[in-house]
Amino acid sequence: MKLSLRILLLLLGTAPLLRAASNFDLHRDTFAFSNDTFFQYGVDEQGKLHITRRDKPATFTHRCFVLTRAVIQFQQFARFDPRLPRVSREEYHHRIKQICRIPVWSSGPKEKIVIPGYGNLHDFSVAYEGLLKEDLGNWFPCYVRVGNWRMIMGHLRAGQASAAQWLAESIDHGKLRAIYLARFPHMNHVVVVYAVRREAEGNMSFTVYDPNYPNESSWVFYRASERSFEFQPRWYFPGGRVNVMRVFISPFH
Repeated sequence: MKLSLRILLLLLGTAPLLRAASNFDLHRDTFAFSNDTFFQYGVDEQGKLHITRRDKPATFTHRCFVLTRAVIQFQQFARFDPRLPRVSREEYHHRIKQICRIPVWSSGPKEKIVIPGYGNLHDFSVAYEGLLKEDLGNWFPCYVRVGNWRMIMGHLRAGQASAAQWLAESIDHGKLRAIYLARFPHMNHVVVVYAVRREAEGNMSFTVYDPNYPNESSWVFYRASERSFEFQPRWYFPGGRVNVMRVFISPFH
């Protein structure tokens, strides 16, 4: 029985290795609930995207910036301790606000903010979904961020190659990174990159947390020969080339 090429490469020790940001787990360190879109999106059998009004309005929308930012903030600035007694809803409200006010690009407080009574962000978000949705932040300020105008601009291929290298090096150093994916005017979205697989010919496959798909990983692929990124098909995007922009690395990005 013949072995597949990937299994053979594994046996030879030459298969591309998946490198992940340290201490990050998709099913533990992200929210149990999802972001949603204001309109109803759907991709037909021909791969064409259709956008229509919803029969029933979604209740938690436009929050891809909010959720990705908060995932990184909780990872960098919070510590969960299930051994400690749980506190009041008001105290959890206070600590969530503390965490969400710390800029992602900053070094943060000397001591991480403790979330007592829960082992991780996923479990905490199951218990306090409503409170988190109230406290993580409003969607509107994210949509008028200074750096958002970049989605309508041209994107140099050298800049996309630089972004791919930056992402890979960030993962090598154990850092999560948020990226803004745009295909103007049809799609703009933010995801968190937490792993990279370096492949042949300089290609790289990035594993990402998509706030529209809780507990399910997604991928963004960098094709070195074209110096471009591709995003996998989603219910809100038929898949294909996107432009990648760095976000949450300064007040202007």
